[in-house]
Amino acid sequence: MDKDKLMELLRNPKKHQQKRSKSRREGLPPARSSRSAPFVLMGVLFLICISLLFIFAEKRKAENIPDFMDKNVLKGLMVDRVFSPQPRRVYIQISEGADRTLPDNGATLPVISLYNLDSFSGSNYELIGKAPWALSINIVSNAKEPRVVFHLLNQDKMIGAYLARPEIAAVLNDPAALAELAKDEEALQTFFAQEAAQKVLASEDLMKAYSTSRFFSYLLISKAVKYYRDNPQEAAQLIRNSPTLSSLKRNPFVRQAVSENRYLKNIASTLLQ
Repeated sequence: MDKDKLMELLRNPKKHQQKRSKSRREGLPPARSSRSAPFVLMGVLFLICISLLFIFAEKRKAENIPDFMDKNVLKGLMVDRVFSPQPRRVYIQISEGADRTLPDNGATLPVISLYNLDSFSGSNYELIGKAPWALSINIVSNAKEPRVVFHLLNQDKMIGAYLARPEIAAVLNDPAALAELAKDEEALQTFFAQEAAQKVLASEDLMKAYSTSRFFSYLLISKAVKYYRDNPQEAAQLIRNSPTLSSLKRNPFVRQAVSENRYLKNIASTLLQ
């Protein structure tokens, strides 16, 4: 059987058989002896089996590429760590005592800088105001950029969120609570030992950014602080009784800030004596 008849047999066996039957009826001899048909089929089956073997071999090679690669090439492609397409998320852990937690759990603390001022949203400022230690962290991060600190301390959303914190509101709304804080030497030492406080006390520009900000003005007009502004002798007595607060009077940047502040300059001589 030639190639054309073999292809005809493979494509349409029924039609080929009908054609052979018609040839017999008309007395025409078949193209080849019928004895060759089994051998042809065996040949076809053999070709099919060989094709399947090649297909399975290629499939195995595709699924197990390292098994078929040159070992030296494979070694050069290997790495000593696992790659993950997921970007690593970095969180800043904040703690300010066992009774405080970071609000908006899972949110990353926003840190302002000279390069992202325009992209900072109101929610970012609000989170800085209400997250414990967030304001301190932002001041430390911008200790060399007083203008960024000044910008941050003049944002109403940050100020509002900070003043609304329960522990802050409790002190600023009650002169007695503020007096108790002024008498708590351990708490004062802890506060002024923080990096943020140390950096502000050591920098004239940072001190000016802080003392002339809207944030500081809101602290000074609060109920508790206003009471002591109206009664500077009582404020001076609290300062004298505290070694930590008394030491601040020796800082030239503090003295300048108190003397120039519009809410304090009229009582500066009393507070700084």
